[in-house]
Amino acid sequence: MSARRDNPARRFLPALLCAVALAGTRLHAQATADVATPSSAQTPTAADQQISFRQLLDTRQYDQAIAEAKRLVDVASQHAEAGEELQVALMNLAVAQYLSGDYLGAEASYVRVIDLVETSGRLTTPRLARAEAGLAATYYAGKRYDLAAKHFDRAVTLSRRSEGLFNEAQLPLLQKYADSLTEVGRLDDALKVQRYSLRVVERKYGATSVRYAMQLESVGRWYARIGSYDASRASLRRAIAIVETASGVNAPELIGPLTALADCDRRQLLDSSQRDLSSADDMRRSMFHDPMAPLGPTLSASTINSEGQKALERAVAIAGSRPDPSPVQLAGVRTQLGDWFQSQKQFDKALPQYQLAWQSATGQSVGGQPLAEQLFGRPVLLHYEPPLNWDRYFGKPPGEVMVRNAAVEFTVSAQGRVVDPKVVADGGDPKLGALTEKAAQSARYRPRFENGLPVETRGVRLDQPFYVQVEDAAPAAAPAAAPAAVPAQPPPAGT
Repeated sequence: MSARRDNPARRFLPALLCAVALAGTRLHAQATADVATPSSAQTPTAADQQISFRQLLDTRQYDQAIAEAKRLVDVASQHAEAGEELQVALMNLAVAQYLSGDYLGAEASYVRVIDLVETSGRLTTPRLARAEAGLAATYYAGKRYDLAAKHFDRAVTLSRRSEGLFNEAQLPLLQKYADSLTEVGRLDDALKVQRYSLRVVERKYGATSVRYAMQLESVGRWYARIGSYDASRASLRRAIAIVETASGVNAPELIGPLTALADCDRRQLLDSSQRDLSSADDMRRSMFHDPMAPLGPTLSASTINSEGQKALERAVAIAGSRPDPSPVQLAGVRTQLGDWFQSQKQFDKALPQYQLAWQSATGQSVGGQPLAEQLFGRPVLLHYEPPLNWDRYFGKPPGEVMVRNAAVEFTVSAQGRVVDPKVVADGGDPKLGALTEKAAQSARYRPRFENGLPVETRGVRLDQPFYVQVEDAAPAAAPAAAPAAVPAQPPPAGT
């Protein structure tokens, strides 16, 4: 199966943004945390350092936590018999380095733990699985997806070896494993991982459980991401039906699959390759056919539009009707409903939803950061149509193709439109800059808000990669000269 190349803006189409922003940290903490209670072999000073490290980590003082962890490593390294203590100290250091964004440091620490465990011969220790998972998460955060996939595979194998073939603890690893495989274009393998995740949940909770519906939602979101919209819709509709049967038509658990269904519909409506919806994409439908989620008939654009909007409106109604409505949840779903209208250039309908979302978000924090700032503190790219054939030579060997990056800067108006784009980088070819400047006019943003009102934002930058053949690139036009390494997937445009 060949990889579907994402629109450069595709990864910026938000779901519940505040939740997504924390997903990587939660996975990493679950998969890698190895903070142990100091043993009697440690000195009182080392025990005090261990407690201090925990406090610094809990309060997000990562630089100080790294310094404390390094002292713990130094203390443990002085004792030849302190193998366990050294491994724990290194795991602590790796976690702090990861959370601080020092991925190279975290990589080195995890590799050292793995070497120590393998040298000791204790290949069945859970710490080895945690270290492999931590290393994989570090590569993933650093966008080194090929290495991430390799080490997620090892972590999952070790988890199954120690906890059983269908243990639930492997689910967070499987999700990131599938994401990594997707990033490098291994869609067949990613689909197998997604289906296996469903089997794990089905074995423990059953195929009619709400927990199974949640996993179906995850699969449905993945299908939408790769452009298999019919399979996504089938999975999400089934998830909705399961929740309705198990918990009722107003169950809060419906909000997830409803917003996922709307996201699928919006992606398809904005996907330039799907503009002609009058005929089914038979090859793609068969390619991703899943007997667990039978495909329905191909829908018209108007039907898709109606379905997506109604799904979001229903999610908003459910979130608001709860006896104790969650301001965070309300802010999330109203923001998505605003994004729905904004993506269709209906700012008059988007604005009231954004303002209600702002009101719900004000005074709330997620992950220690103000929610209103996360949602409305900067323009958020919702839609962008890249230049035609920007990825024409994607997939060719690195020796035959290179990546040239063009960029434009502009003002995002209070209505989310691009105003006065100017080329600030042309990748060594003025034509690329001109193409990017023209394409930037298609971009649509959720505008930045101040005091509950949308405002313009100057100096917004959008980066556009181009895959060009090496022989077509004039050497003098690019002072950096040597062909750039070609990533497995095109990088996203916009930030």
